[in-house]
Amino acid sequence: MDEHAISLDRAKELLAGDLGNVYRQILADCCVPIYWFNLGTRDLSILHNGTLTIVQTPKIILGVTAAHVFKKYESDRKNGSVRLQLMNEVVDDLDECLIDVSDELDLATFALDEALVKRLQRTPLGVWPPRPPQEGRGIMVSGFPAVERTESEDFKVNFGLFTVLGVARTVTEKQITWLLEREFQLANARIPLPPSEYELGGVSGGPLISWFESPHFVSHHCLSGVVIEHPDYKNNRDMPPIERLIAIRADSIAESGKIV
Repeated sequence: MDEHAISLDRAKELLAGDLGNVYRQILADCCVPIYWFNLGTRDLSILHNGTLTIVQTPKIILGVTAAHVFKKYESDRKNGSVRLQLMNEVVDDLDECLIDVSDELDLATFALDEALVKRLQRTPLGVWPPRPPQEGRGIMVSGFPAVERTESEDFKVNFGLFTVLGVARTVTEKQITWLLEREFQLANARIPLPPSEYELGGVSGGPLISWFESPHFVSHHCLSGVVIEHPDYKNNRDMPPIERLIAIRADSIAESGKIV
């Protein structure tokens, strides 16, 4: 194998510095928190939140999340009056924007209006179609965990973005996994690792993005998967401390938004 133009040590140095910030900005630009309030309470408490990934296909701007996030919203809506928001934008017609949902793959897709995406100040991922990563190659993951959510008395909500710059652990016909291996954490990383048994509830629906290179080391990135599973230490206190994320492969999504 030919020697790469960038050495491993140099790559680690870059990721621990400004390049890592550029990668995190790519993640921040293509996803938003999705959450809903219980309008039946005086304090307008948030019931649940997840993450919505935004991607541009040749035909449409898609919002993609985990099916269980959308199903939870539907369930809460049946039990009372709720208001759904994407960041600070109220979206009353999410069900009308639904294109497809797959319980088997745990995916849901929505048609997003370009004006809404502009108000959200987001830039959809623009390389299509999705491609799965190679095992051991570079990936990026993000989402909005509920533990990083802050709410003020005037009902303003702020979310902290969880990000991963790592490598794909396993790639199967349907899934991609990432495993947090603390012993390989970059030295002098600007963003420290989360504490042990960090609660990631809320990252479902977040993007898993992969990097690819041409034979001349020109790189590009595209959507590879959507996060659907993470450790649930809060409700499973006896589970072993395996810090792993699972994403469903996004190449099951057609450019129309249909899940095939």
